[in-house]
Amino acid sequence: MEAMKFIKYQGIGNDFIIIDTLSEYHDVDFLYTDTEIVERICKRRFGIGADGLILILKAENNTNTIAKMEIINSDGSIPEMCGNGMRCLVRYLKDNTNLIKGKITKIQTRAGIIESVIEDSGEITVNMGAPIFSPLLIPTTLETNTKNVPYGDVILDNKKYEIYSVGMGNPHLIIYIDSLELINIKEWGTKLENDSRFPLKTNVHFVEIINKKLIKIKVWERGAGETLACGTGACATLAISTRLGLCNNQAQIILPGGNLNISWPNSSGPIFMSGIAKRVFTGNIYL
Repeated sequence: MEAMKFIKYQGIGNDFIIIDTLSEYHDVDFLYTDTEIVERICKRRFGIGADGLILILKAENNTNTIAKMEIINSDGSIPEMCGNGMRCLVRYLKDNTNLIKGKITKIQTRAGIIESVIEDSGEITVNMGAPIFSPLLIPTTLETNTKNVPYGDVILDNKKYEIYSVGMGNPHLIIYIDSLELINIKEWGTKLENDSRFPLKTNVHFVEIINKKLIKIKVWERGAGETLACGTGACATLAISTRLGLCNNQAQIILPGGNLNISWPNSSGPIFMSGIAKRVFTGNIYL
């Protein structure tokens, strides 16, 4: 029976099992195809418990990065990127390796090369890239409105709601709610995640605007269900809300697991996400 070393980290409640193949070799190829074992590892009370796995792999040639990050959701699906996961990975590398040398850390992902900075406060700021409003690239079949935002509507519990979409290297659906206490997140999240207008499914964010500097979100993540936080989702929410004139280009996002500070200083440039990441525990799992 093989023992695989892991360390668990969390970023405002979004938790990940990190498996570092650079520090200690593990054959992890089977994790890409064996969804049953991934589900068992991530299942709370029966496994380690997590929203997903982070695999730290050797960076590919000519990328000028120190490592490659792969995310596997708790259902075995593989997303393009994860903002909270990236903060956890960078915090892990700083705590446990000597790979981080300068101020800016570059990590290879399926969504491209992601740059991060560990601030003096201990928070990690991630350059999340520019939001994507092209329906073809998100991808979604929603058509853009006059503000160049993919837009549509949906019926939930016999009430019509407007929905919006944006890409942050992965697809996101934004729906504005008067009060987050009114939503049936499991039923609504499942329906919206699998909406036929999103061919690769989508992350779902229920949004309550407090004021132009403060936004509350509840998250339903593609492949993971209800989670306490979503970094790309917080960025997606700010991007859509800014385009619609509902918030400033810098705001605090309140999620069930904690707060993120999101800024979009240039509407044609990247969005930046700042928040904490912390180690939870380390151990071995026998597969």
